[in-house]
Amino acid sequence: MDSGEIHILGGWDAAGPVAGATDSAVLACVEHLLRRSSLADRVVLVAGEHGERRAASLGLGTPIVVPPAVLRGRFLRDGLARVLARFERPSRLVCWNDSLRNRVRPPTAWRTKVKVEHPGDTAARRLPAGDRISIRASLDLPLDEHVLILAADPPDALSAQDFIRACALVALVGRNVTAIVPRQAPEMERAKATLRTTGIPIRLLTCEAPVWTLLPCADAAVLDVLEGSVPRGTPVHSQRWMATTCAQLGIPVVWPEAESLGSERLDRWLLRPRSRLAVNVARVLNEHLLASGGELLDPVGAMSEAVA
Repeated sequence: MDSGEIHILGGWDAAGPVAGATDSAVLACVEHLLRRSSLADRVVLVAGEHGERRAASLGLGTPIVVPPAVLRGRFLRDGLARVLARFERPSRLVCWNDSLRNRVRPPTAWRTKVKVEHPGDTAARRLPAGDRISIRASLDLPLDEHVLILAADPPDALSAQDFIRACALVALVGRNVTAIVPRQAPEMERAKATLRTTGIPIRLLTCEAPVWTLLPCADAAVLDVLEGSVPRGTPVHSQRWMATTCAQLGIPVVWPEAESLGSERLDRWLLRPRSRLAVNVARVLNEHLLASGGELLDPVGAMSEAVA
């Protein structure tokens, strides 16, 4: 009989050792569980209320939710062990967060040892369900407007202010621009103040849903931008996952530290600025729009080209 697997995940809103948990890890775990389709598998999610809702929106169903408080103080290892002791000894114990893995200790109640495993570079493969037209309609966005997305994972990894500075330089050449930013992005008030004081006509939208789900409506996504802020930063594995998703959708993606995505078909969607500075991020966006005649993406043609 399959004794099942136990998977440990952190929600993005957890503090301490799992701060910065990513949507990409949650999605990869969900896909693994769907492939196994075993009723014996269990998931332990260390998260607050927001992290629990976010994980559910990504498809993680019925986890055992542990409050982030269990990770604070000197009794961290024992706190997790008490949670794990509720279950029978699993066939595998998998931790999806790098920073949490070394703190997971199998309970003595299991008697025989279980090695704490890590999924390595396992990446999610699922594409967002919506399409360009339906997502724009749900956001009340005109089809003839340039939409730029700050594709931060975790959602509080990058500065809204830095992104808005780059978007402003795109809008200044006469383009209608809507900037979509995760609601949890830091320096949101500074970004709004910048728009008010400069009068630059940018529409700023904040999204509660995982920004990954909105990618199909974008004309370009930005994976990293730095202009004087000290944000947490997006893990490279998460940037690669987001870049691959954009490329598969046929969406140009600005990635200053761009690596090859493994094929020329995907790599042609990478826009590579000289640095993370807003001026260089804006430059590659403007160069791309100029090369395309300033035209918006064709939602069907771009997807077809990406998968061709």
